[in-house]
Amino acid sequence: MFDRYLTATYLEGGRELPRLDCWGLVILARSELYGLPRLSNFGAVTRLTPVDMQRAYHAEVERALDECDPAPGAIAAAMRGALCVHVGLVVEKEGRLQVLDINPRGTPTIQRLADFEARYLRVIYYRDRDLSVEAQG
Repeated sequence: MFDRYLTATYLEGGRELPRLDCWGLVILARSELYGLPRLSNFGAVTRLTPVDMQRAYHAEVERALDECDPAPGAIAAAMRGALCVHVGLVVEKEGRLQVLDINPRGTPTIQRLADFEARYLRVIYYRDRDLSVEAQG
């Protein structure tokens, strides 16, 4: 199920297999694995453009995401203070919640939720906002 993503190699700004960055992996895998709509691509916004990255992160959260508890398909946003520095995708593997992610220093990994959380000061989980409920309100 996850083998397709574990063959990726890291490319800053990569949005299609086989070359992905952390955001590219998240938007592709959540769409393919969970049938969720693709989120914004962010174009040339990467970790190397930190001001633009933070603007894009906040805009996407404001537009389409709500905080939630960890669950399959949720985005795990790793924070340093108010800055989002990395993202992964919560998946269920072997009956446990884990995080699928990729970073510049390696290949994609699937790690225990606790191990992912231990690497960062804070992790915020996001799910898609139910826009149909907002439209009714």
